[in-house]
Amino acid sequence: MKGTEAEYIIPLRKEVMKVAKYDRTKKAVIAIRQYLQKHTKSKNVLLGKQINKKLQSGGRKNVVSKIHVKVIKDEDNYRAELIGHPIELSKDKEDKNKKAEKPKVEAKKEVTEKPVAKEEAKAETKTVKKVVKKVDKKVEEKK
Repeated sequence: MKGTEAEYIIPLRKEVMKVAKYDRTKKAVIAIRQYLQKHTKSKNVLLGKQINKKLQSGGRKNVVSKIHVKVIKDEDNYRAELIGHPIELSKDKEDKNKKAEKPKVEAKKEVTEKPVAKEEAKAETKTVKKVVKKVDKKVEEKK
């Protein structure tokens, strides 16, 4: 693969016909991944949602004979998706930025608030239990 983008038409029929009918979709996914690993010369190949939907469209027994895929290099990984569908790039950078933006002081406030709420909840349950016991005693006395 030259550059950061490539398109492939992956033949699946030969690989799929080697296994039992109930394993064909599973084998198709394995075949796509192996094909892309061979052509991208990388072990890190991620398949998109639309590829999976296309393979599952005929059920697990009836798999398409070939599939047209676009591959993009994203950091260390290669991401594959059907032609005509957007490729979701890694969200790790966004997640790291969100974590870095949160100040540590707020996290400490949340921790101190939780035990207070628990203590209040315990106190409320104790008072409710006392009230229930009193009501039960009155009911027993009436009988």
